[in-house]
Amino acid sequence: MTRTRKDSRKSTNRVLEVVRRDDGTFDLFMNGELDRGCIHEDGLNEQLCVRFGYCGKEYDSILLELVENGRKKLFF
Repeated sequence: MTRTRKDSRKSTNRVLEVVRRDDGTFDLFMNGELDRGCIHEDGLNEQLCVRFGYCGKEYDSILLELVENGRKKLFF
């Protein structure tokens, strides 16, 4: 069984921040450093779900907060 990063015991002090840019794309920051930039919404789903394990309702909740506030911090 594989584990996503958010479920891994080794990754307890990491912060992933997603920031919505003015052009509608997103940047991902890992512990304050740019990890991926200019991600379109369809690519954001792939990054958050496949890479970090935030899928389904969790992803929808993150996207809603990004639309409302422009950024979301995730601790994993």
